[in-house]
Amino acid sequence: MAAERMPDFKEISRLIESLQMLDRSFQRITAEYEEHEEKVKRALMAQLKKESAEFLKEIPVEELKNSKAGIRISALQSAGYNTLYDLYKADNWKLQGIDGIGEKQISSIRSIIGEFLNRLSVRARIRLTPDRDDIASRSLIHEIARFRKIEQIRREAGPLTASVHETISALTAAVPIRNRFRWIFSFGSTKEETIRAIGDILTYCRSAEYNLVKSLISQYGEAENMGVLDAMEDFKKNSASYYAIIERLTGAGAKRELVYSSVPAQLAEEIDAFALDLGGFKGNLRAYQEFGTRYILTMKRVLLGDEMGLGKTIQAIAAMTHLHRENSRSRFLVVCPASVMINWCREIQKFSDIPVNLLHGQLLEDALLSFTELGGAAVTNYESMGKIVGTIDNHLTLSMLIIDEAHYIKNPEAKRTQYIHALEDESERILLMTGTPLENKVKEMCELIGFVRPDMVENVRTYAGMRQLPAFREMLAPVYLRRQRDMVLDELPPLTVEEEWCEMTAEDAAAYGVEVMGGNFMGMRRVSYLQEDLRTSSKAQRLYELCDQAMEGRQKVIIYSYFRETIRKVCDFLGPVVIGSITRSTPPEERQDLIDRFSKTPEGAVLVCQIQAGGTGLNIQAAGIVIFCEPQIKPSLTWQAISRVYRMGQVQNVLVYHLLCENTVDEAMQEILAVKEEEFDMFAHDSAIAEAADGLADKEWIRRIVEKERKKYLPAVITD
Repeated sequence: MAAERMPDFKEISRLIESLQMLDRSFQRITAEYEEHEEKVKRALMAQLKKESAEFLKEIPVEELKNSKAGIRISALQSAGYNTLYDLYKADNWKLQGIDGIGEKQISSIRSIIGEFLNRLSVRARIRLTPDRDDIASRSLIHEIARFRKIEQIRREAGPLTASVHETISALTAAVPIRNRFRWIFSFGSTKEETIRAIGDILTYCRSAEYNLVKSLISQYGEAENMGVLDAMEDFKKNSASYYAIIERLTGAGAKRELVYSSVPAQLAEEIDAFALDLGGFKGNLRAYQEFGTRYILTMKRVLLGDEMGLGKTIQAIAAMTHLHRENSRSRFLVVCPASVMINWCREIQKFSDIPVNLLHGQLLEDALLSFTELGGAAVTNYESMGKIVGTIDNHLTLSMLIIDEAHYIKNPEAKRTQYIHALEDESERILLMTGTPLENKVKEMCELIGFVRPDMVENVRTYAGMRQLPAFREMLAPVYLRRQRDMVLDELPPLTVEEEWCEMTAEDAAAYGVEVMGGNFMGMRRVSYLQEDLRTSSKAQRLYELCDQAMEGRQKVIIYSYFRETIRKVCDFLGPVVIGSITRSTPPEERQDLIDRFSKTPEGAVLVCQIQAGGTGLNIQAAGIVIFCEPQIKPSLTWQAISRVYRMGQVQNVLVYHLLCENTVDEAMQEILAVKEEEFDMFAHDSAIAEAADGLADKEWIRRIVEKERKKYLPAVITD
């Protein structure tokens, strides 16, 4: 009977050995992490040193005099060495050929240059590009790409490492009999124990943990062997994470005071001391984003006003992840414009393990029930708040209420504002988010601050006249944090803006003249798109040429217009190259689908957007060219639209083209906008939009332009 039950010990040995090998391979993920990190750090520091060396070109060799090392400066200059960079690049044997320069002097020169490089490394910045010609950058991207994947795998494997080792060690140690000889001479109870132990091993080999361990080991191997092309594609999609890794490993990021903006030192230290738990966060935070996350959690009820493109959503999700780690049944409610609901759901799923419910459409009630019973995150739009507020008000506690594009609730009389205010007492934390600068909009700012910190509103009103002074911003620091791109992002590629002046065709002029004589300002703004056949349009012809050049240059194009009729005509005119259009009436699901398709389609693809819709709630870093069909009345509209492309994560140069017609309303608008743009920049880069810029569309301004154009065209009409 015992002989019939005798196991196959060769197979058992193989099983135990494979399990132990699995354990060793799994332990390797954690054990080798520091080695991988150090390898990337060395590569980054070498690149920083190379970048720092460029600054040596600005330092003349005369600086060596300050070292008092007895180096003959004149001899170096006579030999053609005029800057420290010249010496840095020179071989020692060449320097030794200079009269009076020996080993001792060369050693001093190298030491001095090394000190300069160390100091200059603070100024140096690494900018990555996937261009084939930049071999050094591609090599660095490749290194970071492998490390990034390895780090992601380690985060998932790390918490399991000890328990997997203990489980496998216990399972393998529990097998008392491992060969035929011992089986023959063992008692029945020992044989039964062996059979049970083998059964336990086989059960474990069918378990979810075993399959997860095998999957992570496989992913680890793929990460170690990632190819260059895969690395380049990963960088294009996730470049922001690459710069976060660079910043973390080198310390070469934005200056401390810029990360903190105008937060006073004592408050900044309090925020920095917050013990942030990012164990469940699946992304990489920049230094300013990590501070923003701590700010949200420390101050509890705040307004995050970071400029568009700086990752407010990521900071919110990181804060949610921390709270979810503290309590897995925490509830978070995100209220946002309909256009970005799906994007919010995707980002939460991408960067955390928090369950997500979309409270919208036909499935709203089911999703709300799931959110009520199980917790997690719920994402809804302003229009749906009336359907869900009753379920939450006085019934549920929210760990955090997040209001995206918070300027939507600036009107206290609006229903959506009242619905959101009804949840104030149910929310332990409230985060208002807006990329629209508020300092010069005192009333709007007071409405938003009044929601989170009503005790501060009176001071804001009292000292609003000092809103451009640092003292005013410090006063706002406990409730309002805002950073600009030029403060914290120095890796963005160049942005080039061009005006493309077109000469009207006869058809352009005839159609435009009708609108001028009718005093139709909006019709005049559509100059060169008024006729149905855009083959007779000068702007459309230039638009076609630019898109054709983009196709040849393997770049994608975003086209913006204020007018839906222009969008329709442009789509018809450009044909199949256009993957679709986004207007204010495009449903959220369709908007996101178009963005996904645009990101995945080959270079040369075109997406056409109504500026009121495409300028908010979209991230379109896949584009390298932005074209405006006509000048926009508000500089803020143009700025917001460009910011959807030129933002954190953009890895290619961005070209912006403004299509304009001479001797038309375009010319008149550009003259006025040049002045208003200057005012806009003056305030926007100080975290405010001038009220003058927002008042561009006043009737008097339009009347003057219309009258000016009528006077130009009237003589021609009389002559005819």
